[in-house]
Amino acid sequence: MNRRLWLSATAAVIGTSMLVAAAFAGAASSKVDAHAKKGGTIKLNMSATDVDFSDPSLAYGTISWQIEFATALKLYNYPDKPKPVGGKLQPEGAVGFPVVSKDGKTYTITVKKGFKFSDGTPVTAANYAFAINRSLNPVMQSPASVFITGIVGAQNVLDNKAKTASGVKVKGNKLIIKLTQPDGGLLAKLGMPFFQAIKTNMATDPKGVDAYPSAGPYYIASRDIGRHITVKKNKNYKGSRPANADEFDISVNTNLDQSLLQVKSNQVDYDVGGLPPSAHADLGSQYGVNKANGQYHVNSLVETDYVALNTAKAPFNSVNVRKAANFAIDRPAMLRVRGKYAGQRTDQILPPGMGGFRNAKVYPAQGSNYTKAKALAGGNCKNVNLWTANSTTGQALGQVFRYNLSQMGCNVDVKLFQGFQIYVAAGQKGADFDAAVVGWNQDYPDPYDFLDVLLNGNNIHDNNNNNLAYFNNGSINQKLARANKLVGAARYKAYGDLDLEITKKYAPWASYDNRNSREFTSARVGGYLFQPANASGDLNTLFVK
Repeated sequence: MNRRLWLSATAAVIGTSMLVAAAFAGAASSKVDAHAKKGGTIKLNMSATDVDFSDPSLAYGTISWQIEFATALKLYNYPDKPKPVGGKLQPEGAVGFPVVSKDGKTYTITVKKGFKFSDGTPVTAANYAFAINRSLNPVMQSPASVFITGIVGAQNVLDNKAKTASGVKVKGNKLIIKLTQPDGGLLAKLGMPFFQAIKTNMATDPKGVDAYPSAGPYYIASRDIGRHITVKKNKNYKGSRPANADEFDISVNTNLDQSLLQVKSNQVDYDVGGLPPSAHADLGSQYGVNKANGQYHVNSLVETDYVALNTAKAPFNSVNVRKAANFAIDRPAMLRVRGKYAGQRTDQILPPGMGGFRNAKVYPAQGSNYTKAKALAGGNCKNVNLWTANSTTGQALGQVFRYNLSQMGCNVDVKLFQGFQIYVAAGQKGADFDAAVVGWNQDYPDPYDFLDVLLNGNNIHDNNNNNLAYFNNGSINQKLARANKLVGAARYKAYGDLDLEITKKYAPWASYDNRNSREFTSARVGGYLFQPANASGDLNTLFVK
């Protein structure tokens, strides 16, 4: 799930080997505590960043979705359980799974009665229809639109030719969705926070609505941008999901090092923004890794960190210069920046654990090959505007890659961005950058979510672009469309082939690692659970001891 990853010192990073990550999978620290207490306030920090948005049609950051996993009522959702159960989609706001027409193009979903928003308003099928149409509204420039263009009439809304998609209908408590062609991933897409129940009078604002009623176990009561977020229990929620704490007080843009001391001393319970890279070895030694009822938690992600190379402008409009960057990047050095238990190196788009992945070893994993890089660049890499995050990790990654590029003849200028703002800025078509240090975690377990969402040129819009390489190749676009029509083994093979073709032939990214999640909680709280589909700690299960 999720998405845009900010370059915190921790929010997932990669250590040394696949064996380490495998050893952490399904560890004891992800067990649900059957003796969870109710009530109280849990104090969280979000060091060195703020969420990109809190508006459900716009929010796309890992921490945004971590919060919305607690606040959203989705038609289909993932349970508050460890893997493998926690990765299996199940009905939530829907009575059950949909009735699907024989041709696979029409889904009829019955919405469950009895759910209410935090302001007491009943949830109906109209709230889900509104969420879909709000995401399609061109005024919103929502990153969600790429997932639902297969709905009949969706493109007309995006093109400002219609107000709502003709393929989205409400009949009583039933939501009917008609598609232009079958889409086996539709339910997983509806399981993203974009399409949660939203009040039908929610404002259409491209800057986003900061606080609003929601129908899940919690709701965002207030947000002071850059300072604080308050999340409170939805007293009208009668569903089966846990909601142990009464409130989460989230301090934003706190200091990473100071925050670690606060968690150790039980002044703060958990920093959702991360940990200092240098802290992991000591935390593992002092607290143990994934101990039962422990405090230090390491879990593998389905994720890729990469440098997006802007193919729309020089110097990276040259495929040889892009390949040169892939030979120049020092993947071990990039990984070392993140500290212990961080993950593993990669040079591909799809991560291990994603259908279609096969390890091809296209570019050097052991270090830089400057001789090859310089020969490929051929003196054509002049000035490079490199964007990265202003966190400790982001700056260090930027400096490693800056040095790597300089060795192949580039003159590199580094620009820093706070947290998720790098995605907002780079997502503006025509943005003045040449390379951006970014990352992506799965929204749902399908290779479409990496290859199509991030590299299909047909998905490039004026704002909120996920294709930060601005890669637009007609042949690849057609192959991606064909791959999305396939199912099962044929689907995975097609996407696996595209991963290797794009990586070898076009090199729009310089991928360098697949991260782990590494989190530390105070002794004051229990109930930590790593929610695998959401790729983060589950706020709902935390409780004050």
